Amino acid sequence: FDIYLTQVSYSAERAEAVDLSEGYFDVNQSVVGLSDNPIAEVTTVAGLKEFKLAAPVGTTSLTYITETIMPTQDPSVYDTLDAAIQAVSAGQVDGVVVDLPTAFFITAVQLEGGKIVGELPATGEATDYFSVVLDKGSPLTECVNGAIATLKADGTLEAISEEWVTGGGAPALTP
Repeated sequence: FDIYLTQVSYSAERAEAVDLSEGYFDVNQSVVGLSDNPIAEVTTVAGLKEFKLAAPVGTTSLTYITETIMPTQDPSVYDTLDAAIQAVSAGQVDGVVVDLPTAFFITAVQLEGGKIVGELPATGEATDYFSVVLDKGSPLTECVNGAIATLKADGTLEAISEEWVTGGGAPALTP
């Protein structure tokens, strides 16, 4: 492929293997659970500590669980997001941590009775963002970064994000 444009969060480790563009969408993590599970009533990050959480292996979601939520139970780690969603559905875990756009899809399409428990606050100095993936040293990287800069400058990316992602609303979890 020349470019891979999907929800790939930037990480320094990933950038060692491939080119990652400038961010085209700043994203927060979120928690999805079943609406009839007690996790659905949580309003704070601290309130998540007692629940069994899940995330796919090697994701920024898993890092958020282990470094920020720091639950009392080890998180369940799955090879795929689908497996983590199935674990929520089967009652094996209370919630799955995913980026917010994915949470909207999960609750609309993949998880009957699913609820976005809340959007998690950003942590640290760096903002989590989605990047376009390109081959390491790709001649297209500069062009892709230029296009992203143009779409940011004229407000297009912000308008798209508001209409199709963040405008859907999700409660914010406080620390």
